[in-house]
Amino acid sequence: MRFTFVLLVLAACGGSGSDDSSTIDAGDETSSDVTTQADAQTSDVKIADVATEQPTSSIVPPLGGSSNGSGGASNLSGASEKAGSINYQLIVPATPSKPSPFLLVYSGTEGGAAMTSNLISVGPTTGTDGFIRAVLDGVVYNANGAAGATVLDDVRAKYDIDNDRTYLLSESAGTGSGLMLGFHLRQEYFAAYWVNDVNTTDSPAQNASALGFQPWGQVGPGGDLVDANFIVNAMKTAGYRTPTPAPYNGTGSGTHGDPNQFIAAVTFFPGKTR
Repeated sequence: MRFTFVLLVLAACGGSGSDDSSTIDAGDETSSDVTTQADAQTSDVKIADVATEQPTSSIVPPLGGSSNGSGGASNLSGASEKAGSINYQLIVPATPSKPSPFLLVYSGTEGGAAMTSNLISVGPTTGTDGFIRAVLDGVVYNANGAAGATVLDDVRAKYDIDNDRTYLLSESAGTGSGLMLGFHLRQEYFAAYWVNDVNTTDSPAQNASALGFQPWGQVGPGGDLVDANFIVNAMKTAGYRTPTPAPYNGTGSGTHGDPNQFIAAVTFFPGKTR
């Protein structure tokens, strides 16, 4: 069952709100569990091209650098893109900053198009409207972290992406894929990761000492406190920086698909760096 919420909930979260007919599709509260297998989709993962980076450390990608990508179009509001066999939707500001913060998102069962619309709607009130944002459909790419790695490489090649302001959000049906990407395949790329409306668990493959920096981490339970607590504890053990409280326990935390928790998740990223 799908729930659609009017964006007037933004006012409750400190946003400016809107009185037009824009809506947030909060997804499905009956998403099936997915099994995370860190080594399941590694064959299609491309090794990042670091030859064009500005290396200031031994960390890959280097701290303080950017991807130096060029050639991507600007002023995109959910354009359909393809990287190899992977389809995704892309949001790009009219004048992207150089380097640009980047948010990679796995949608829930609402799908990639609805998630893209939601991200555009909440952009101004969450401080993310200046981000480049790429969205994968969490149902289509269920348990496929390699799809996200492919999109990450594609966007970095096209745009000048800030190495220290690259973020990951996974939601509901996209939980397993996000955990695979953010905890295993490309853990070192993400300054911050919010796991939203969780339905499975995993632990970071490397701790902060091995990574060379302390990632930020948070979990929106969406009613699943058991899995949320497991992931938060795993993040803390690995040396992640987590806010207080963690897991998130604000408005919407007890209901799968609540738009207030989604807004809290998106608001989490601005200002976070590696």
